Order: sequence, then structure tokens, then C-alpha cells
Amino acid sequence: MKKIIYISGWLFSFIFVIGFLFKILQLPYSFIMLYVGGTVAGLICFPLVFYYKWRTHKLSTKRVLFQWVFGQSAVVIFVISTWLRFTNDFFANITFIIAFVILAFAFLPFLFFNMYQQSIEEI
Repeated sequence: MKKIIYISGWLFSFIFVIGFLFKILQLPYSFIMLYVGGTVAGLICFPLVFYYKWRTHKLSTKRVLFQWVFGQSAVVIFVISTWLRFTNDFFANITFIIAFVILAFAFLPFLFFNMYQQSIEEI
């Protein structure tokens, strides 16, 4: 189960990144790869990784749990932003900004603080 979750997460993230590359190079099927890769990776695979880590008690401290929650919410809002961007909706920019605010002011501070605490505990 663990391998299936991680391999599917990698596969759909790879499809998403290749979709970006195709979009930059203006190759066909870029829209489909961006849409499918981002949707499946962001809304199915990454939450499954979060659920798996929660079930195996690897998110035992609140700091790590909050880091994962903020990271997951930023990914989900980013996926919604890409959906809105593909439909040329006005709220695409607003959701994009919200995703990056969560990433910059919630996820990254928790990530670096947890990395700092882990380095202190290892000493």
C-alpha cells in the first residue's frame, strides 16, 4: 500500500511537471497533462500520503501535524487556482495568492522550525 501511494504520487507529480514543460515549449497535450497531473496529485495522492503518515503515527507532534496541514491546504488551493485559471475565472489570481501566502507564511516557517528543532534534538 505504501509503495502504491508513493509511486502514484510521484507519477502524477511527474505528469504535472511535464505538463508545465510542454506548456512552456507550446507542445500539444500540455493542458491535459497539467490538469490531470495536478488534480490527481494534489487532491488524491498527497492527501493519501498525509493520511498514511497520520495512521502510522509519524505526525505525533503538533508542529509536524500543522506543517503537513498547511502544506496540504496550500496544495489544494493551488490546484483549485489552476482549475480557475484554465477557465479564465477572476478568482484564479486571488486563490493563487492565498495558496502562496499559506505556503510562505505558514508552511515554510513550520518546515524550517521543525528542521531546526530536529537538528537540536540530534545533537
